[in-house]
Amino acid sequence: MKVSIKPGLIIFHNVDAWSVLFRQLLQEHGNKIAISTVCRRELGFTIRRHKGLEPHHENTWEVMKSEGWNHRYHYQDQIHLDFYNQAQQTWFVLKYINKSQVDQ
Repeated sequence: MKVSIKPGLIIFHNVDAWSVLFRQLLQEHGNKIAISTVCRRELGFTIRRHKGLEPHHENTWEVMKSEGWNHRYHYQDQIHLDFYNQAQQTWFVLKYINKSQVDQ
């Protein structure tokens, strides 16, 4: 799972990885957590879908370049968690995100 952590923001670069974690959150907190206002009140964040620029894989890029492509990046679906409290973000990272999965 590729995850970036910034102050007030956690970015899941893989939507499938977020889906697994979201199912875990639903089991622990119930279906009410799917409502954005409840999620913000209970866990301290809102969920935002985003299309972010990601670089092509190096091997893929070499093939694409030889075929005449000139764009190094592509859009990829991401999930952004916008935190409103640094303490709640820290708690979330410690509880749910394995340190080896973080791309700082």
